[in-house]
Amino acid sequence: MRKFSNTYIYVYVSALVLLISVVLASVSIGLRPKRDANVTREKYQQILKAAGYKDISKKNVVSFFQEIAEPEMGNEPSEQYRIRCADGNSGIVVRVNGKGLWGPIWGYVVLSEDGTTIKGVSFAHKSETPGLGAKITDDEFSNAFIGKKLYNQNGAFTSVRVIKKGQEGDIREENRVDAISGATITSRGVDEMMRGVKRD
Repeated sequence: MRKFSNTYIYVYVSALVLLISVVLASVSIGLRPKRDANVTREKYQQILKAAGYKDISKKNVVSFFQEIAEPEMGNEPSEQYRIRCADGNSGIVVRVNGKGLWGPIWGYVVLSEDGTTIKGVSFAHKSETPGLGAKITDDEFSNAFIGKKLYNQNGAFTSVRVIKKGQEGDIREENRVDAISGATITSRGVDEMMRGVKRD
């Protein structure tokens, strides 16, 4: 049986690791355009859903989005768009970011032209618990935000609060949505990120 020196083994393993690293880096770089395109497509699908569009095929998402939406200048950090909603009226898209129980949560909120009323929302998450925090992606939860007001009857910004039933206090129904049962931390994360929706 042939024996190899420690130096030979070290050099061999180092060369093998280097080769594998180069191959993986090349594959990653080669797939980056496709990965970036998928991320963009998913983002546009999420925005279109919030704007009331259903069943837009993946093939047509990008071209359709670019046809009905345009970024608002000067709002790059907050990623805002002006969009023609499914009801034919204009809306303002605002991205929101927050923290769930197990990781980041985010979404897109479509506001009325005057910035006072929610026309639609679409939330997403990285790793929330199925059947609990992951319900933020369900239509039942998203639809509860439609028509809610960001300002109270006195004209003061209050956002749309996500609150457990029985803990609403003096928060009017038009300014709140029921929290998801059994998902207190995720619901709190949505509540907190909704406070950043205010549009000056």
